[in-house]
Amino acid sequence: MCDTFACMKIKRFLTILILSVAVHCGVFSQIYSQQQLIKAGHWIYDALFKLYAENARLTIADSAPLSVSELRLYFSKIDYESLSDSGRAVYREVQDFLYTDAFKFNFSGAFMGFNLKLEPELLHKSNSDLDWSFQTDYTGHIPHTEYKYSDEINYKDSEDDRIAIKIENVEKKIVPSEYGATSSFNANSLSRPFASVPIYLGWGDIFMIETSPCFAKSWWAMTEDDNFINIAYSGSDLDFLWPREAYGTAGWCFGKWGFNIHTARSGLQIGRTQTGSIIYNNSFETQSYVQLNLYSQYMKYNLDVVQIEKQKFMYLHMLDIQPFKWVRAGLVEGTLINEPFELRFLNPLMIMHSFGSWEDYSDDKEEAVYGESHVCAYMGVFVDIMPCKNLRIYGLYAQNEIQPPSEQGSANGRAMPDSLGGQLGFELNIPEKDGGYYTLAMEGIYTTPYLYIKQGADWSLYSSRYNMQSNGSTPLCSWIGTPFGPDAAGFQVKFGYERLNRWNAEIQYLFLAHGTNSFGMFGSYFEDKNGDRWWAYYPSVLRRLGILSDDDSEDIARSYKLTGTVQFTNSITLKGYYTFNSHLRADAQAVYQFIINHRNVSGNFEQGIELAVSLTYNLF
Repeated sequence: MCDTFACMKIKRFLTILILSVAVHCGVFSQIYSQQQLIKAGHWIYDALFKLYAENARLTIADSAPLSVSELRLYFSKIDYESLSDSGRAVYREVQDFLYTDAFKFNFSGAFMGFNLKLEPELLHKSNSDLDWSFQTDYTGHIPHTEYKYSDEINYKDSEDDRIAIKIENVEKKIVPSEYGATSSFNANSLSRPFASVPIYLGWGDIFMIETSPCFAKSWWAMTEDDNFINIAYSGSDLDFLWPREAYGTAGWCFGKWGFNIHTARSGLQIGRTQTGSIIYNNSFETQSYVQLNLYSQYMKYNLDVVQIEKQKFMYLHMLDIQPFKWVRAGLVEGTLINEPFELRFLNPLMIMHSFGSWEDYSDDKEEAVYGESHVCAYMGVFVDIMPCKNLRIYGLYAQNEIQPPSEQGSANGRAMPDSLGGQLGFELNIPEKDGGYYTLAMEGIYTTPYLYIKQGADWSLYSSRYNMQSNGSTPLCSWIGTPFGPDAAGFQVKFGYERLNRWNAEIQYLFLAHGTNSFGMFGSYFEDKNGDRWWAYYPSVLRRLGILSDDDSEDIARSYKLTGTVQFTNSITLKGYYTFNSHLRADAQAVYQFIINHRNVSGNFEQGIELAVSLTYNLF
């Protein structure tokens, strides 16, 4: 039994809580601080794009996450009077979202807030031979190769960058590839947790922390063929690595410009695309990153330090400039180092050629086998053009290796594959008198067989981790960029109608041709008599080890064709949502797939339907 004073305090707290819930009921309010981050995929990015597009203007607000203060800066430049009826309706939605405070407890300059989010989901697929749409990497998990050499190797005994070995003493074994592809799972609306409790702590409008403890199913449990719900049945089904989302952020806007610095687990995205950015997509799962963001309306600079794994760091510099209202361009240049953190790569004006660091980390044996190791240089370019109202044309380019003619003078140089890819698309938004928009968009993509891939897995542009609850020996992998990964070519077309935060209906068609190169190739290795292992999938490495001849390695490296038996995926998706009020929304999706050469097996045809229905409830 509590004393009278304590009971009165408890009653007062509960009364304030109940009244606050009542006051906020029906108000679309989610903003706790100007430094709060809005993650990629949020409707606010689409809304800002449409408002700018009505005046034939572009915005640099398409990389994510962005702070509320940065979004407010871009929003303040929109002329309300020049908008259509639909644009004005969207403007009011954005204004309400950005300038309505969420429910929180204030403590003399500091605050604390929380929410409760429930997202029950029902799932069904008709064909167990097909992967779930959020499970696939569009390949057949082609077996990898293990080589074992039974004689001694003198790694210093080489001629023309070839190690002296006897090929007849090499034992070759084909082994099934086991991995989970999470690029289509991470940041997918179908992989949402059943329940989460976002918690917000902040100090004024300068510093804020957010974390979202959640009750979610793991990748393995969600991708079971007979799975029908996103509620975990047992402890082994739970996603052990929660919270999935957590960050700390600080910054300030000085009127015409501002800065933000934040650290988070994952979720970075560079560029606005339909199928996922080829440069850096929010589906890339990392352990942590830190970003410094300097922004203004027409120019921004980002420095990102990304910890992919324990000793795998990515250093990225991005410059985004909009010289005219109808055109913008950006450059991304970075270096991945398979070593502990290094200060020198933070210098934005010294990133070109990465200090020649590809020679800094190799020992004598590694130099003999790989030539260069523990380093991957990376570059991306993106361009947006708006030739008229409501129409945007865009292109993105990424590369991590290219061999110009000047570097093809040797057999080793010709055995180094070009690793690059491109994305080209357009989106057209047409406002109509009832407050909605019709949208038509098309995007094409091509990636060479070795985009994101280097001589060794530890310095290739992908991440891997292991689940601690089940299937603990099988890696879960994601690419830095497009979920399609390397060795792919295709396009997507979509048409839809939306009344923002009311309802939406959309149809999509995806065609994707995919070769055999994917995460499975990282299992290939060459083992010498002493037990030393070397990755053995890259053309120049296989040539150095004597597995491939000069001509064979050159044919593989210089080819831009998709590899092996190509799988052709055709996917038709119907999707939509309906919002009942600011607390409750329903989503539905139906997918019909038919796949030719399924799992990269010639003549193998599969088809099936996938259904998903979900509800989203927010307490505040």
